[in-house]
Amino acid sequence: MSKVIDFVCVSDQLEEIPESIVKNSGLKFPEVHTKAEYIVTLSKKLMKHKNDILCRLPFCNTVEAEALGGNIKLGDAKTGPRVESYAYSSLDELLDIEEIDLNNRRIAEVLKAVEILREQGETVVLNVEGPFTIITSLIDSRVFYKGIRKDSERVNQFLKIIEDNILKYIKEGINRGAQIISFGDPAGALDIVGPKVYREYSGKSTFNILKRVESVLGNSILHICGKTSTTFQNMGLIESHPIKLKEDITYGQAIEYILSNRMDVKVIGHNCIKRTPFKLKNSTIWDIKLNKS
Repeated sequence: MSKVIDFVCVSDQLEEIPESIVKNSGLKFPEVHTKAEYIVTLSKKLMKHKNDILCRLPFCNTVEAEALGGNIKLGDAKTGPRVESYAYSSLDELLDIEEIDLNNRRIAEVLKAVEILREQGETVVLNVEGPFTIITSLIDSRVFYKGIRKDSERVNQFLKIIEDNILKYIKEGINRGAQIISFGDPAGALDIVGPKVYREYSGKSTFNILKRVESVLGNSILHICGKTSTTFQNMGLIESHPIKLKEDITYGQAIEYILSNRMDVKVIGHNCIKRTPFKLKNSTIWDIKLNKS
């Protein structure tokens, strides 16, 4: 289809945890981010609070970076997990990063929580961060962008390492029961990095990941951040096709319908996963087809 209207982002920020849940749930912060049973409880309470039908997790964008050696401060109920200090100071150090460890630290607890929620009959959304969001939690962005300008070969080497690790995490999330993989890369968005870096690095790396994820989805679906999908459409990297559904349903119900009816839809976009409790705009969900190149 032709170009779409620019997507208006709701928020790239952390999952907001209402004060009422903090006060009445008995959950402690920041411990709630560290144990699978706490993550399960909070995910379900957030779902009910928002009148949603999907359980989303985790509640921050630092889990992958921490699993790759990042220094993360867990914060409290208001601030949430954030980068405490950069774990790496040079591209050389980044290239020493090895395969992501899914069996330790918070990422292991997130995967356990996915499994528990699925066993309890919930529809689970695993939020996954893109390459630049992960990288800028590991190293000062000024150092990384300097590397882009002066040593593109090593930057591409490192991006391949990150791509492989993201794919490994997604595959394990699907194996544990995540029916929806929600992918976004706010730090690598076109309006943040600019056209050249997006075309040659962040957007290119994200597209590489999405193409690889498409082939391992099984019965799950991939939800692409609306900023990413609309940018890709404007670049000619994808095609989008509207699927009209019945009126007066939420976006979450629309996604459930796609999952339940096993339609020939593997990737959806042009919307925000945070809008799942809200009425579906124009009763339309967007089927995304990734082009071959």
